[in-house]
Amino acid sequence: MMDPQSQSTSDKIRKSSGNLLDAELRPENRLADVASKYRELFDFAPEAYLTTDLYGTIRDANIAAGRLLGAEPKFLVGRALPSFFEESARKQFPHQLDQLCDRNSLDDWDLWLQPRNGPRTAVSASVSRSAKNYLAAEYRWIVRDVTKLRKAEDEIRELIQHLELRVATGTVQFADAYRTKEESLLSERRARAEAEAANNAKTDFLALMSHEFRTPLQAIFGYTELLEREIHGPLTDAQRGDLKRIQQSQQHLLGLITAILDFSRIESGQGIEVRVEPTLMNEILDGMEGLIGSQLEAKRLRYEFRRGDAGIAAQADAAKVQQILLNLLANAIKFTPCGGTIRLECESDWDRVAIRVVDSGIGIPADKLEAVFGPFVQIREKNAVSNGTGLGLAISRRLAIAMGGSLTAASTPDKGSTFTLRLQKAGIAQPAE
Repeated sequence: MMDPQSQSTSDKIRKSSGNLLDAELRPENRLADVASKYRELFDFAPEAYLTTDLYGTIRDANIAAGRLLGAEPKFLVGRALPSFFEESARKQFPHQLDQLCDRNSLDDWDLWLQPRNGPRTAVSASVSRSAKNYLAAEYRWIVRDVTKLRKAEDEIRELIQHLELRVATGTVQFADAYRTKEESLLSERRARAEAEAANNAKTDFLALMSHEFRTPLQAIFGYTELLEREIHGPLTDAQRGDLKRIQQSQQHLLGLITAILDFSRIESGQGIEVRVEPTLMNEILDGMEGLIGSQLEAKRLRYEFRRGDAGIAAQADAAKVQQILLNLLANAIKFTPCGGTIRLECESDWDRVAIRVVDSGIGIPADKLEAVFGPFVQIREKNAVSNGTGLGLAISRRLAIAMGGSLTAASTPDKGSTFTLRLQKAGIAQPAE
C-alpha cells in the first residue's frame, strides 16, 4: 500500500496538471493563441498585407507593407493609403472600391506607388471587403511589387517592336529585291527576244544575200567557161592571164558565199547533216596537199605531212573532215609569212584520233583562243587587209561537234598556232586494195 506522504504528492501533481489543462482549454486563451499565430503569419508573409477603412485609412500593415511603403508598420497605422499612390491612381481609388459593392473582390489593379523616400514602384493590388455594412466594412489589401515584371514586359514589348520592324524592313527589302529581280528577268527576256529577232533577221539577210549573189555568179561562171573554150575566137596570152585571175576571184567569192550559206543554215536551226561512219584518215589527209598546192607555192611555204598508222580510222563524215581541214589549212596559209612552214599530222590513242594543223605564223593572243571560233571573228596583224568572212572556224567547230568530236586551238604569239581536230576512234580498218 502507498504511504500517506506519497499519496499526497501524487494528488498535488494531478491537481496541478488539471489546472494547466483547464487554463489551455479556456476560450479566451485559445483565441489569444490563434490571434498570435495569425499575427505571425500576417507579419512574415512575403507580400504586402494591409487593412483599411472605406476611406483608405490604414488600420494594420505587415512588415512587407512597411518595406514597400518606406515606413515601419506601426507608423503606417492611421495614414491614408491613397497618399502613397500616384495622382492617377488616387483619382481611381473611389471608383475601384465602388466595384466591391457588386462583387467580393477586386483583382490585379495595376498602379504606381510613390513612397516618401524611395523610387516609384509598379504594383498590382487585390482588394476584398469584409461582410460588414458598407460604412463599417474592413478592406483587405494584398499589394505585390511587379517592377521586375513590368521591366521584363517592357523589354519583351521592345523586342517585339524591334522584331516587327526588322520583319517589316525585311519584307520591304524582299519586295524590293523581288521587284528588282522581276524587272531584271523582264529586261533579260526582252533583251533575249530582241537579240533572237536581230539574229534571225541577220540569218535571213545572209541567206538571201548569199542566194542573190550565187545567181549572177553562176552566170559569170558560164561566160568564163565559154571564153576558156575559145568558142567566140582564140584568146591571147594576156587574155588568158586575165581569164585565170577572173576564175580565181570567182572561186574565192564562191567559197565566201558557201560559208555564209552554211552558217545561216546552222543559225536558223536547220542543223548539220552528217553521215558518220568508220573512215580511214590517211585517205583524206593524203589528198590535202593537192587542194592547197597553188596557195603554198604563191607564198613559198614548206608543207609537211606526218602520216599516222595506215589503219587509223575515226567515226566521221569524210566530206566534213575535208571541209574542216581545208578551212584550217587556208587559215594557216593566210597567217603564215612567206617562207614559213605548214604541217599536217595525225595520231591516235586508245579512244580518240587527233588531227593537227601546225603553222609558224603570227600566232593568236591567249585571250583570243576561244574568240576565234565565234562567227565573223578574224585575228590579223595591224593594218592588214581582211580576207574572208571570219566564218570558217565557227563552221568547222560546229561540224566537229556534229560528228561527236571537238576542235581546239593552242598558240604562242609570233611563233605559230596549232589547231587540233579530235574525233571518236573507230575500229581498225584495213586499207583498200
